[in-house]
Amino acid sequence: MSALEQLQACIDELEIIDTHEHLPPRECDRPAQNDVLAEYLSHYFSCDLVSAGLTTKQLEFVRNPSGDLMERWKLAEPYWNVARNTGYGRSLDLAAKGLYGIERIDATTIGELDEAFRAAREKGNHYRYVLKEKSRIALSIVDSFPDCDRDFFRCSIRLENFICPTHRRGLVEMGERFGVRVHTLEDWCQTLRLCLEDCLHRGDIALKIGLAYRRSLRFDKVSHADAERAFVELFADVNSPYGRADIKVAKPLQDYMMHRLLALADERGLTVQVHTGIQEGYGNILYDSNPVLLSNLFLEYENVRFDVFHMGYPYVMELGTVAKNFRNVFIDMCWGHIVSPEAARRALIEWLDAVPANKISAFGGDYLFVDGVYGHQLLARRDVAAALAQKVTDRSFSLDRAKEIARMLFVDNPKALFGLQ
Repeated sequence: MSALEQLQACIDELEIIDTHEHLPPRECDRPAQNDVLAEYLSHYFSCDLVSAGLTTKQLEFVRNPSGDLMERWKLAEPYWNVARNTGYGRSLDLAAKGLYGIERIDATTIGELDEAFRAAREKGNHYRYVLKEKSRIALSIVDSFPDCDRDFFRCSIRLENFICPTHRRGLVEMGERFGVRVHTLEDWCQTLRLCLEDCLHRGDIALKIGLAYRRSLRFDKVSHADAERAFVELFADVNSPYGRADIKVAKPLQDYMMHRLLALADERGLTVQVHTGIQEGYGNILYDSNPVLLSNLFLEYENVRFDVFHMGYPYVMELGTVAKNFRNVFIDMCWGHIVSPEAARRALIEWLDAVPANKISAFGGDYLFVDGVYGHQLLARRDVAAALAQKVTDRSFSLDRAKEIARMLFVDNPKALFGLQ
């Protein structure tokens, strides 16, 4: 067998760690009303259909499961066909074939696929079938669902409401949960500390920061006085039961609270997952999400392990550079293999020339629906096999070393990063 074939066989046998998911925390939480078209277009590929020309109003119609399946498919089909070449589209075709035996999603198979999809849901144990049996995923880290099924998941928690509170009443209610009457910025910081301790006590294993969807990842060092002035604004309508609706919290308070959160994480040696690079949706401010913007945090909080998401795409080499230069920065390829399989392969080839092999995690499905995870992990295994085969071919290292690195990327590195057994 060739080096590629041997590596693919080795990687296909691995029981891997999935660093990031948005799946419903229990199988019973899956949307019961969804048909296959509604489910498969709930995430990612729907964006490619809009990019190809489908309007958002048409998309709303297509993924409404109360409508006729074939009528909805007919509207989506022209855009589906021109976008199916993308990583998002290929992931769905792989899922249809691997889970239901249907070679390709098109007008002749969508009805059959929907029947198979509904039958699998009615049968039950679909999580176990997809995640354990078919995908060989030992454990997934799910985003912000503490009450998750621990046969499948561990939780990474988001405390962003402490960084960007929206109104006074939210401060008061959060404080009441932990026996704190919130009147000052110090009270709010105390509430944050108590909340974090509660999260760790119940078994959450990491923090997640997804603020690149809302603001720049540059969090400046801010004086207490400047943050206090911004905090007081939240009390401007103190006579209203809810305070100002949708108040825009000043950047100094956001920056201050991020530093307070990271100081707590630094004391405890926590892993903090950070969204960088491409954002889901139909248009965002991309340059806000460049991982280089986090450099001052990397420098200051040396005991925090920063798990930097999504390959930083398109800031792929920037992420490789900061991972090379900071002992506490780690590369996470979650989402990356469906954003662009080729970019993932090229990035891994270059990173392995520059970055220690223990600093890269190869896979996180990052899906809202479970079938997508299957297609994504297939692409990930193929991408890593191809990248490592290239390194063997160009004599960067031996076949045995490539197999060792494959296990590091998919298993050993994420286990070490998150303290998993």
